[in-house]
Amino acid sequence: MRRAEESVKKRAQRRKELFEKPIKAKVCVVAWIDLLGFSQQMQHVKTDNDLRAAYRKMLFVHEQFDKVSASDNPETQAEINKNYGRTILALSDGVVIAAGLGAAALVATTPYDLLMSMVGEIIMAQAHCALDGIFLRGGVSIGQFYFEEDILLSSGLIRAYKLETERACYPVILITPEVVAKLRKLPGIKHYAKDYEPSLSYFLPFKSPRQKKGERFYFLDYLSYIAHPDNHGFYSTEDRKAWSDRRRKPEERDRIFGESHWKSALRSLQHHKKMLLAAYEACSSEKAKAKYRWLMRYHNRTIKRFGSFHEPALIPLDQFRAK
Repeated sequence: MRRAEESVKKRAQRRKELFEKPIKAKVCVVAWIDLLGFSQQMQHVKTDNDLRAAYRKMLFVHEQFDKVSASDNPETQAEINKNYGRTILALSDGVVIAAGLGAAALVATTPYDLLMSMVGEIIMAQAHCALDGIFLRGGVSIGQFYFEEDILLSSGLIRAYKLETERACYPVILITPEVVAKLRKLPGIKHYAKDYEPSLSYFLPFKSPRQKKGERFYFLDYLSYIAHPDNHGFYSTEDRKAWSDRRRKPEERDRIFGESHWKSALRSLQHHKKMLLAAYEACSSEKAKAKYRWLMRYHNRTIKRFGSFHEPALIPLDQFRAK
């Protein structure tokens, strides 16, 4: 009897502690990222090999988004995430990324750089996933974020999720002009000249077939990241050796450097084309193919913005019309 009474008291005390526990949410930039077609892939898992393929795909995505459990150096990655105030969670076929201003890194950077760099890293992760044949869809918002002892409460996540499920009809990661405006008002942006603010290359206007009157959206421009030569290394060992030859004139070395990086960017665009066409051919429905046709048009628009050098990576859209 005494043991039963003690057990009841312990449960009552635990319940009291839980209900009276002080709860405080942080205001964060929150992203919800969904792997296009992953839920269908899981539904068709029949063998251990099928499951292993799905696991490796998800592991690759987690690695791109700096999730500790997918890192080859988890202790260091955990420290980096902590210093930058970031939380990365895996939820079914999606990933949640959150970052607030309560970060140790603020002693060495500004609020603008801290949060806008998260957006830039999402763009890089999306680019790397696309080049591996994994296309993403998602949303980015701002709002309260609380995660402790497996309890997740977040108005920012709900808004990001609604952007993905209700407005992002194609493989894009959406963000609203209001959220962009809030980020661009953070302390630190004034350190940049007007035409050199980093996020100028992050966003492109997006018109959703489902958007309501008065709504406006941007999407994260991952293909400009792929197309820009500054984001690539030398095309070949031979190019690096030629550039390293100090006997060459400076202007000749500059030419070799520039051409080699442009060739690397073109190679990546051609690989993106290959992955995109493979995903299109693997689609079993017209609805799914329409999503990839939109990506084909975005791919070609990006190439035209960067000029004739990238034209070999253009996709012949006439071959992929709706039937």
